[in-house]
Amino acid sequence: MKKESKIMNSTNSIRSSKPQSHSMGFTLIELMIVVALIAIIAAIAYPSFIDSVRKARRADAQTGLMEAAHKLENYYARNATYTEDLTEVGYGNAGWNDISEGSNTVYYQMRVIPGGCNIANCFILETQSQGDQVNDRVSTFTLRSTGAKTMVENGATKNGWK
Repeated sequence: MKKESKIMNSTNSIRSSKPQSHSMGFTLIELMIVVALIAIIAAIAYPSFIDSVRKARRADAQTGLMEAAHKLENYYARNATYTEDLTEVGYGNAGWNDISEGSNTVYYQMRVIPGGCNIANCFILETQSQGDQVNDRVSTFTLRSTGAKTMVENGATKNGWK
């Protein structure tokens, strides 16, 4: 008859003297695999995220140009001429002015192109990229008093802002 190794404790329950092995955590290899997967996902997702952020900032530049055009049209209605001096329509500088729609950081500046057309009859507004936005594929937006819109994308001028 085989002897079974059982020990009685004070509450009369039986427990085995054989040690139980419980895995209470992750091995180093498992953790390294998880870290590697996170790094791969981040390497794929981060450039897409940055592109989306830059695209949203482009919309801010377009909004800034539309607001400036509106102010210039109001000026024209009162004075029968446009102005190149943006201080006359409420901006801080005569030339380049910051566009900071909903942000404390400036990613675009705009101005009326001096001599871009006969200022009495028309205006041309343009932007230039600032900060991280200079790395964007779209570098410049323009808006004419006629409503014509252009942008410079990868060095090529395209009609429209899409």
